[in-house]
Amino acid sequence: MSIDITGVRKTYGDFVALDDINLTIPKGQLTALLGPSGGGKSTLLRVIAGLETADTGTVTIEGTDATKLPPQKRNVGFVFQHYAVFKHMTVAKNVAFGMEIRKKPKAEIVARVDELLRLVHLSQFSHRLPSQLSGGQRQRMALARALAVEPTVLLLDEPFGALDAKVRKELRDWLRRLHDEVHVTTVFVTHDQEEAMEVADEIVVINEGRVEQVGTPDQLYDEPANDFVMGFLGETTRLNGALVRPHDIHISLSPQLAGASEGVVSRVLRVGFEVRITVLTDDGEEVGVILTRTHARQLGVEEGVRVWVTPVSGATTVPTMAANAG
Repeated sequence: MSIDITGVRKTYGDFVALDDINLTIPKGQLTALLGPSGGGKSTLLRVIAGLETADTGTVTIEGTDATKLPPQKRNVGFVFQHYAVFKHMTVAKNVAFGMEIRKKPKAEIVARVDELLRLVHLSQFSHRLPSQLSGGQRQRMALARALAVEPTVLLLDEPFGALDAKVRKELRDWLRRLHDEVHVTTVFVTHDQEEAMEVADEIVVINEGRVEQVGTPDQLYDEPANDFVMGFLGETTRLNGALVRPHDIHISLSPQLAGASEGVVSRVLRVGFEVRITVLTDDGEEVGVILTRTHARQLGVEEGVRVWVTPVSGATTVPTMAANAG
């Protein structure tokens, strides 16, 4: 069983938010919806949840046609970026809320809350109010509350977007470990490619309401379907009319390789262990090259030095749209 989305279209006036989306999200997998702001990923998540109604198309969840079902009938857990917690309730009461309104037995609720708080490492904070927790702890509480009703599907809308970089990194690692323990089908929205590639089993790249490509992080990084996907999943530069990763460019102080482009180093910038070099080629292209600090020192690359650049053997290259048009 899985989530099957067929022919889904959603418009807001003249704006097309989703344009004929056809997608299968495998059962038990952690899938990322990745794309730029306004690309349609959150709208698609809300359509799956039943919080938005598609103009056309169907949504099937675990074999059940959920297209016309209200959110509470879809057995879906939803976690928003800003937690949506009950501020006057303790952590334990927040987690128990969904089970209480479903009239679960009290003993079952107590046992489930205890189990989930241990799972998300919040047992010692069960009697605190949300305001007494850190941002990362509140987000873990929100995830526990969503899992409490044993949803078929867990949907996360930019769950770490309101947190600082260090906490985001910690929660990404934690979410991956949590998913490996509970194995609930999980879909999360993000515009952060590093987050998607680090956490997800599969990534769906969405742009302008359309699915650009679906695949594992390695597939999308190594075999991008087009220049948009390549550019969105990591740094790129342009060389000989094609996109290439800056770390996949060979640079030398002499014409060692056939077909190499000749140019002059116009900028050298050190960022931690990396050295970022800009080469202005004789053909007028600005080519970015990334080297380790050690490699750059060994080469002796400096501003004003004449160099030769070419993609390394096996590098992923994608013709740009401009090159295709030409």
